[in-house]
Amino acid sequence: MCGIAGLIFGSPDAQAGAMIGAMTQCLFHRGPDDGAAVVVGTGGARPIERRFPSANASIEWPHHSGVVALGARRLSIVDRSDGGHQPMSSADGHAWIVFNGEVYNHVELRDELRGRGMTFRGMCDTEVALAAYRAWGLDCFARFRGMWALAIVDWVAGRVVLSRDRLGIKPLYLAAFERGYAFASEIKALRRLPGVSADVNEARLRDFLVEGLLDHTNDTLFADVWSMQPGAILEIDLRPPMLTSVLGRLTTFWPTERRSATADAGSSASDRLRDLLDESLRLHVRSDVPIGSCLSGGIDSSAIVTSLRSLAPFAPDSTWSQHTFSAVLPGDPLDESRYVNAVHAAGPGLHDHRAACEPARLLDDLDRLLWHQDEPIASPGVFMQWEVMRLAGEAGLSVLLDGQGGDELFCGYAGYWPARLASLMRRGRFLRAASECRTAASGWRGMATLFARCVTWTMPAALREFLRRERDLQRNTHLAPELLAVAEPVRAPYQQRIPRGVRALPADVRCVFDRYCWDLLLVRSLPALLHYEDRSSMAFSIEARVPWLDAPMVDFAMQLPASAKLREGRTKAIVRDAMAGRVPDAVLRRTDKLGFSAPVTRWMLGPLRTWWRDLFASRSMKERGCFEPKGLARIASRFEMGDERWALPIWRAAIVEQWARRMLDQRAGGAAS
Repeated sequence: MCGIAGLIFGSPDAQAGAMIGAMTQCLFHRGPDDGAAVVVGTGGARPIERRFPSANASIEWPHHSGVVALGARRLSIVDRSDGGHQPMSSADGHAWIVFNGEVYNHVELRDELRGRGMTFRGMCDTEVALAAYRAWGLDCFARFRGMWALAIVDWVAGRVVLSRDRLGIKPLYLAAFERGYAFASEIKALRRLPGVSADVNEARLRDFLVEGLLDHTNDTLFADVWSMQPGAILEIDLRPPMLTSVLGRLTTFWPTERRSATADAGSSASDRLRDLLDESLRLHVRSDVPIGSCLSGGIDSSAIVTSLRSLAPFAPDSTWSQHTFSAVLPGDPLDESRYVNAVHAAGPGLHDHRAACEPARLLDDLDRLLWHQDEPIASPGVFMQWEVMRLAGEAGLSVLLDGQGGDELFCGYAGYWPARLASLMRRGRFLRAASECRTAASGWRGMATLFARCVTWTMPAALREFLRRERDLQRNTHLAPELLAVAEPVRAPYQQRIPRGVRALPADVRCVFDRYCWDLLLVRSLPALLHYEDRSSMAFSIEARVPWLDAPMVDFAMQLPASAKLREGRTKAIVRDAMAGRVPDAVLRRTDKLGFSAPVTRWMLGPLRTWWRDLFASRSMKERGCFEPKGLARIASRFEMGDERWALPIWRAAIVEQWARRMLDQRAGGAAS
């Protein structure tokens, strides 16, 4: 597990060492155990490598013109010896790799590769990933079960290969700069390069301010930086035939075309889900360091903790430490302590760690949090997760399991119901729709509200999109009209030489409910949550693992019929059924969905009020160009008069200004404070 960086030059560059060194050290927090960079020239020139023994190490590079440079910071989890050092080369020197993440089935892959006559120097998964590429080529990535972002320099094929896991659990960003192209685990590393500007992608800024969207496209809020397509392979040609030739070829290995949804909603499906979770957990506890777990009190994290206890006797090599980490809000209606208590009561021997989240600490940590996140955060709830990671770091753990993804796989949000009911109505199943509407209405302030949302889902997609745009124009009068009307960015010719790909749903998904499920998984929900979790965990040098997003589990979930997930007013019905007898009934019977939710309204009207009021009144915010000062005053007045709907829009406006001061007004965002 590490932070990775790389440079691909248009021609040999003597500054390669200094640039890759700065990028690599910018990612020190992602891998404090080891760090190095290598510069590789042309014509068989010997690679030059330098190690970075500390965060502030000053390294001298000889005059050496490089065509490719690679850097890595390592957080030692599997094979903590020097056998896992990166950048790593093959024995013959024909290939180099930098790797961020974990291939959980590396043991099985290593055995298979040994059967093909391959030998290994150590036991780390990075070496397995490189050997798998050399044995199977680009087909190797479909064999991986895990989370990864990696780069392989293949001198024989004359290419650099980038790959990212199916759902983009691990980050990978790219940018074009003055002398070539670069990639890195975090945006801040790319901003160290000459020619990578602080210009804002206004279309993505609009999406964030209007809807709180982030990572829903392969663009970022920085105009010069984009995200590698999840589930994809990017080949970059090191020997292009012409200076204007397209340098890259992007192919996707997931999602593949779906098989028919043949799984039923009965006991056999529940048994299958339980078996898949157990199998995933056995792989996810492979580690040479102790592993803890987040415990929000929700079904998904509770299922992980209670399942690990039941698996412990059958996994003697497990490094599960039985330490859990929770965020609590003493005295607040959103506090989930009672559910955390229920899990601990059901599992004697668990070690309980709780972070009481205070808004004063949020203000103290806000600039540091934004530096690590690189982009704004959509709600204060991200701070709750940040506090959990801080607590785990203070306890000395470097690996945490988390329940991320269960809600997107098995429909854990009340927002799934309108699309589900609309799907039933489109198929003429009105009685079933009416029955489900009655039982699900409690989460929607009554049947009328739920039915109104359901009706919008029966409309054609184009009409829904038109109505959404009209609503945004009428509701967001605190934003500059020019921002609301901004067009999609047009890329410069040099940026078009590397293909970006498009976040798209599987072509064979046509049902309105299925499309909504895939949309939250691939576009509008999970990508941002994974972004927040990766940056918050790595800020404290912690690897966050997400067992619910194991590849077989994802494939199983996305082929289940809707009735397995939403049934008789229950969200995540199949998960509740499968976890009966493991997870306490008090947790399984929950009808609310919180998950590290902060009391936004109370905090914004109380401890955070001076903060956002001062930002709204500041000259810099008024001159930022994306806000209407009179509109800001109107929504502030409405909010303070009791209209709670404005809490999040006010938060988003204020956090964008805070982010702009930290990440735009300072070159490359400065350093973590």
